[in-house]
Amino acid sequence: MSDLEPQRSGERLALVELTGAEDMTAELRKLQEKWGPVAPVDLEPGVPGWLVLGHAEVMEVMRTESVFARDPRHWSERLPQSSSLNAILSPAGRRALYYADGAEHRRLRLPVDEAFAGIDEALTAAMVRGVCSGLIDSFAERGNADLIGEYAAAVSFLAVSGMFGFDEQQGIALLRCAHGVFGHGGDSVSALVTMDQIVLDHVVATRANPGPNLTAKFVAHPNFDDDTEIVHSMVVAICAANEMLVTWIAATLRRMLTDPRYTGRVTGVRRGLDDAMDETLWGEPPVANLPARYAVTDCTLGNAQIRAGDAIVMGLAAANNDPRVRTEDDLFEAGNRSHLSFGVGPHACPARRPGRLVVKIAVESLMERLDLRLTDPDVTWAPSPWSRYPAVLPVAFTPERKPARMPARV
Repeated sequence: MSDLEPQRSGERLALVELTGAEDMTAELRKLQEKWGPVAPVDLEPGVPGWLVLGHAEVMEVMRTESVFARDPRHWSERLPQSSSLNAILSPAGRRALYYADGAEHRRLRLPVDEAFAGIDEALTAAMVRGVCSGLIDSFAERGNADLIGEYAAAVSFLAVSGMFGFDEQQGIALLRCAHGVFGHGGDSVSALVTMDQIVLDHVVATRANPGPNLTAKFVAHPNFDDDTEIVHSMVVAICAANEMLVTWIAATLRRMLTDPRYTGRVTGVRRGLDDAMDETLWGEPPVANLPARYAVTDCTLGNAQIRAGDAIVMGLAAANNDPRVRTEDDLFEAGNRSHLSFGVGPHACPARRPGRLVVKIAVESLMERLDLRLTDPDVTWAPSPWSRYPAVLPVAFTPERKPARMPARV
């Protein structure tokens, strides 16, 4: 334990308290003022780790896998079976790019890069528009909706599962599993086991009857040794994409409905949507706290003395608001792309273009069709140590009427 770290767990801020704070930016500033660019935190009560707050320090961790590894076998902590962190931070026997380093990571990363790079964006856009239209149809006549549970969460997962060739029923089942994996409630380990089985069944079916989807590309790629590697890599891609998309969609919608710079322009959403999406990546990154790296050796990071085996979480929300790279001048910030929401280094996000496509269509489809009004400005944040987005986003709008039926001709 370093000299900077409090001796008692109760003196460390838990990550879920940070993402659930009324003003997370203020809480991050307090941490930075007290500890500097690296702060001791609890990953969950009683489980110590480090939260990297500085932009330069987060980049150092992301780029230096020889010191800050992704392989959880380097972690000195042993979690109880009941821990909600097991599915993400300490998954037994996972053979996927997320938990690999060096040559092994490059071998497992290549199929993912090639699969996403080869996406047909026109077909994907048409599929996403169909998903959005169907979801809006389900509540358009009612005049009110929760844009998280009824829209953002459903759009993101149905879009991602559609890219992989899952049908709607499979997509809904996977969504329930992903909700548990990311610590939003339930047994994360059981959720991961169930998700693996759904994906394995789909891999076997796709091999017998391949189609124009990402699963077929994964199945055909020679870099995977067996179906276990395919399943584990697909589960990582599906979970990561869904968590990022639902948060990005939710935060962009909330910005469009509450920020005075956008609320007067809902009828001309195309003029402001790209700006809103970019500002969201800066101010409310889809993953606020990115798990995790593990120190391979004793080292110094910022002003903290890190011990071999320590867990390190990259505070993207904090790094994006580091005054060393961010100003309060909107004009100056125009075009600034140095945010870390997609990561840098070997593990940077491989799906930026399709991700942006999904978010833009999701927000645009909704706001062009309905005259949305937020009905409750108070926010309760979804319970997750990693992401920060509203648990609900209640809106009202003018109900759509069913088209009148034409009388039958005699």
